[in-house]
Formats: sequence, structure tokens, C-alpha cells
Amino acid sequence: MSQAEKRAGIMVLPSELQNQIAAGEVVERPASVLKELAENSLDAGADRVDAAIESGGQGLISVQDNGMGLSPEELPQALTRHATSKIRSVQDLMGLNSFGFRGEALPSIASVSRLRITSTPARGGEGSSLEVEFGAVSEPRPAAVREGTLVEVRDLFLNTPARLKFLKKQSTEAKKCQDVLQRLALVNRHCSFRLRSNRREVLDFERNQTLLQRLETLWPKQITASLLSVHREEKSASIHGYVGHPDTGQGRADRILFFVNKRPVQDKLLLSALKQAYSGRLLSREYPQAVLFLELPPSEVDVNVHPAKSEVRFREEKAVYSLLVNAVQNTLAQGDAQGAELKDRIPGTRHGDGNGDAERRKAGPGRLKLNEENKEPDTVFRESGEMYRQPDTSQGPPDTAISPRIPDSDSGASLGPDLAYLGQFRATYLILRSGDKLLFVDQHAAHERVLYTRYLKGAEAQQTQRLALPLRLRLHPSERTVLDGAVRNLREIGFAIHREDEENISVQGIPQYLDRSAAGEFLRDVLRQGGGGLEDMWCLMACRNSVKAGETLALSEAVELLRSWLECPERQHCPHGRPVSAQLGPKDLERMFKRGK
Repeated sequence: MSQAEKRAGIMVLPSELQNQIAAGEVVERPASVLKELAENSLDAGADRVDAAIESGGQGLISVQDNGMGLSPEELPQALTRHATSKIRSVQDLMGLNSFGFRGEALPSIASVSRLRITSTPARGGEGSSLEVEFGAVSEPRPAAVREGTLVEVRDLFLNTPARLKFLKKQSTEAKKCQDVLQRLALVNRHCSFRLRSNRREVLDFERNQTLLQRLETLWPKQITASLLSVHREEKSASIHGYVGHPDTGQGRADRILFFVNKRPVQDKLLLSALKQAYSGRLLSREYPQAVLFLELPPSEVDVNVHPAKSEVRFREEKAVYSLLVNAVQNTLAQGDAQGAELKDRIPGTRHGDGNGDAERRKAGPGRLKLNEENKEPDTVFRESGEMYRQPDTSQGPPDTAISPRIPDSDSGASLGPDLAYLGQFRATYLILRSGDKLLFVDQHAAHERVLYTRYLKGAEAQQTQRLALPLRLRLHPSERTVLDGAVRNLREIGFAIHREDEENISVQGIPQYLDRSAAGEFLRDVLRQGGGGLEDMWCLMACRNSVKAGETLALSEAVELLRSWLECPERQHCPHGRPVSAQLGPKDLERMFKRGK
């Protein structure tokens, strides 16, 4: 830069440059343009929005609506920056209910494209059209259009080649355009939406569909069939929508959609609250499905944090966080109650005989005590008693050629009316008959849930085993900082730890649930995983103490484990979030054997 240029005074930028700078904030890609145009249509009262794109939106983006329309006099104003029909004062800005300011985005879009807008006012009058070529506005002229407004955007970013380089493949940009319209369709269900991409119809939503009907169009049937309804109100705030069953967790967060006062948003606070609500029900790398609508007084939400209004700021963040967590957790708990009917089939007096209960209390909350005499080699299916018997045909033909023999209650395999333990498969899965269904239970995951529940209940009465000979551990430099942050929680669960010097610790007491060797391994795991809260540590301890996959259980041990598991809250998932059980019903078997019509 020359000295003369450095000495140049402050100047107002040309309007064309102002618009291009504004376009850089609002118009990131073709999907941004489609979003702005479609939101303008909704703000104009439209209940029909027909959109089309070509070449991923770079060639053409068009949106036609049946909204209130614009007069010939209003068309030039719509292309003027900061011209709007939505606000008149600062108070209006703080209580904004519309998607945007009619015409606010149009000059930015028009500065980086060839734009034509054609409109007829609904209150009567002639239609008119106006064209803008990369910011240069023409005079309005008469045009024939049936109703509403049609906006056509061509050659997006053609005058800004640097912006073109940042666009993805046409198929990727087209998918982002589709996602934008899908989000608007989910919240504006009074309106019909259509989208054509390269003259092929990719979306078609009819007016006045339910939220579930629109989701069924977008998501696989196995997901929508298990969606759980959410609804909660607290003071002036409310939340409603659907969340996915934990069993349908997936590896990506692309089916998590948040709306605040009908505006689609991306918000870290809401995502964090959703993850907290699913804590213990999903693996750390899994995400649920969610479509949640949060309604707040407009004065409690700042929608102007981001130029594209895709982010928001809440005045009472803790209250919003709590509302979402409580709403989703309650829904998931109700889903567990509805989906897990097993507990209702177990009368309170049938949880075992007196001797069995006494043995459970004596064993405490640690591992199941395996009876070595009852251990036997694993088979493909290890029966509890005789697996099959020939049916009694003396009273007439049987219903089936072979019927499974279910041990009676005296054998200890009955778990309640219409519920019985059948056997163990591959020394990993426990198989039960539940009515006309087969239930498969992961023995390790079930025992984890049992122990975790017991640990939490007995946390306040946790006792420390004093070691006659302290356990000494040498810390890696990376472990020292972790220990400083975790030592308080370690003491809470029963560890007595003394820091001898910078590199060494002396463990003088351990939790009652661990033996000496397991305690050292447990500490190493805690330090390697970065510490964690109390619940994380109880979860790790439950995992260490649980029976493992491949461990053969005697009949009494399996039944004892199942009875304990059936008494646990949230028993459908282990503390890590993995499902504990799965079931097969008659329809599943018919489908597997292709017996359906």
C-alpha cells in the first residue's frame, strides 16, 4: 500500500460493495439463498411454496408463493438495504416473531447473482417485475403473474469467482438445499412445500400434515415407528416434539433438529442438554433422533446473534437447559415403562423364596458368586432342565409337533406369571419366554445395570477397606493432573489416597466392592480415561465387577441375576447406554421364515 493510500481519509463504501459485504454474511451458499427466499414467502402469509434448483442451486434457485405479494411501488424498496415491513422500533426488534425483514436479504442476494422478482399484490392491482444484474437494478415493468411472488436467482456467485471455489459438489449443495426446505416444512405444517432439483421432484409436502406424517416422509420407518412424543410446560416456556428410542441411536447427529419460536437453529446448549437427557442410554459415540420445538417469550431470546439467524442466545440458559433435560428424560422413562412390560408380570411375593433373598443380601452388591460345581462346557444352547419333550397326545393332537418345556416355579426358573428363564446361549445371552415372545438378555450388560443401581443406592454408606500393606503406584506425568481433579471423587467412592511425592501415590484404603488387584487396575483406568464424575466411576466399577461374556452361569445364578435386573430402574440399558435386551415375537419369526402373505 502506497503512502498516499495510507493517508486516504475515511469514506463510505459504494452501495455495490456494501451489498457484497452483506452477502458474505448472509449468502454462504445456495441453501442460504433458498432459506431466505422461502422464509420471505412464509412471512408474506403464503401457504404454498414451490421451489426449484438447478446445478445444485448455482445455476438457478426459484421460489414461488401465494403470499400477499408486492405492488410496483414496493418492488424497488424490497431491493433496498435496511428496508422492511417488519419492524418500526427497537422494541419491535427485541420482540421479533417473523423469520426476517421482508427485503433485507434480497439486495445481498442480488449483488452476487442475476435476480428477477415478479409479484402481484393480493389486495388487487397489476403484477410487475424487476430485474437486478449483480447489483444493477432495472426499472419495474408490467408482468403477468397469477398471485403472490416469484423470485428467480441465476448464476449465483458468477461475479465473485473466489466464492465459487468454496462451493461443494453440486449433489452436496443440492442436498443442503433439500435439508433447508425440510426444516421449514417441519415447523410450518399449514403450508405445502415442493422442491424440484434439475426438474426432478425431491420433496412434496401437502398442506396441514401432522409432524409425524412429515417425519415419515423423511426418515426410515423403523425410526419413526419408535419415536416418543415429548411435551412439557414450565411457566412461560414449553417444549414439544419427538425423540428417538435409545435403541435407534446412530453414529451421526444429522437427525437432531431444534426449533426456537418456529425458527430452525443450531445451538450447543440445546445439544448438550439433549446428550445429558440420554446419558446412560446411548454409547458415547452415538446420537439420538430428535425434532424439538421450544417456545419462549420473544423477549427471552436474542435471534440476532448470527447474521443468518441460525444461532440464538437465551436470557435464562439454565432454565432452558433444565426444561429440555427434564422433558426428554421423562419421555424416555415413560417409554421404558411402556416398552418393558416384564416388571408388571412379576408379583411382589414371587421375587424368590426366603432362602434366595437371604443369599442375595449376604452376597452384597459385588459379583455373582459362581458355583464351580455347576459350571459345564458351553454348548450352542444350554438348557435349564430338558429343553424338549414329546407332547402328550392322549387327549388329542397337540398344537405343535414339539413344544418347549418350561420349568415350573419349584425349579427356580419361573420369574413370574407367563415369564420363565429358558437357558444360556454362547455363555453370553440369557433367554427367556415372555408370553408369546422370546427375550434375549446380555448377561454382562444386565449385571452392570444391577451393580450400578446398587452402588448408587449405597453410595452414602460406602465403606473403605483398609489395606495392611499399602498399594503404591507410580504416576505418569499425564496422570498427575488427572489425579488432582479426580481425587475428591475417588475418596467419595472409598479410596484412601496419600500423595507421597510428585511421582508416587500410596493407596491405603480401597472401596469395599474391589479387591486389591482390581483396585489398582481401576485406578489406572480412571486416570487413563481422564477422571470423570462419581457416576462415571460407579459405572466403571460396575463394568469391572460384572460377569463377562463367555462366562457360564448355573441355573440359580442366571435366575438370580434376572430377578435382580427386573427390579432395576432404567433396566433397558446398561450404564454405558448399550441395550440390555432384545426380543423376538411371532411376527419377527414369520418374517424370518418368510411365512407372511
